[in-house]
Amino acid sequence: MAKCSICDSADGFACSETQLRMGNVLFKCDVCGKYTATFEALDDYLRPNTPVLTSMHRAILSHQIRLKSSQSTASILISTDAIESLIQSNQRLPSPSQQVMNALRIIGNLIREDFQPLTQLPTDFHSTIGAPNRAFGLKLVRSLIGKGLMSGVDAATFSDPYGLANIDLTLDGWEQFEQEKSGQFSSSYGFIALKFGDEILDPFVSSVIKPGVKTLGFDLVDLRDVARAGIIDNILRAQIRDAAFMLVDLTHENRGAYWEAGYAEGLGKPVIYICERSKFNEHASHFDTNHCTTVMWSSEKGTEFIRELNATIRRSLGL
Repeated sequence: MAKCSICDSADGFACSETQLRMGNVLFKCDVCGKYTATFEALDDYLRPNTPVLTSMHRAILSHQIRLKSSQSTASILISTDAIESLIQSNQRLPSPSQQVMNALRIIGNLIREDFQPLTQLPTDFHSTIGAPNRAFGLKLVRSLIGKGLMSGVDAATFSDPYGLANIDLTLDGWEQFEQEKSGQFSSSYGFIALKFGDEILDPFVSSVIKPGVKTLGFDLVDLRDVARAGIIDNILRAQIRDAAFMLVDLTHENRGAYWEAGYAEGLGKPVIYICERSKFNEHASHFDTNHCTTVMWSSEKGTEFIRELNATIRRSLGL
């Protein structure tokens, strides 16, 4: 049996490989999914004797491939460019709280197919929810059992010390499952919609807004921070659905930001608008939002802005 070049088939699940032209290899891994690794990627990064990638890099790649595999029957191409972009970027796995909600959603969806408990978790469970390994994914399920949201039978063995069987959702679990699907669940992060690539706004977000919001106990993420691959609309919907609140920058009249704001408003999420002060004073924002509370920012007055923004977030969340 072949070993997966990404997860190394560490949990003993099956993987097959097929040699293609020009040295490329097609892998079909029970954990990661179907992907094609180029000859250069295999030699430079993925072979056992070239341990350039950390276990976290590999977990992120596995998560990305699994999500893309679920949306397409075509194999995912893993090239040196893709790996180098991963190494150089700030891509991360979903936070543990997001992984927990992913687990609840995925298990709930599987049970709803015939409303029978799961005899065991799928082999691709941890890569799908974005956990770093299977042991951590199963620990999260045990935490859900401990909170009374799931039930299960201990099926631990020497080779699988976290094994579970007959996994089901409790009534409280189904209630949270429905809340999460409708956007009523809120995780411990906020999501910011903005135009990317602005030489003033980008550093202001990274050096002022994100650290400032962190003082309230919330991470602030944008689409660039999320390691998920797939159809961009689906990524946006999932991030907004589980966010505690939305920040929307209107400085550039970005159509995507307006769309994201409307989607969040429709879910009943707190939406807080921000805009560069001189731009708002000159043109305001679209008439649908110019009457909404908008916190003005200026790159020269970051401290004042954060003070007002955090006060607005507190009021919006009832903190």
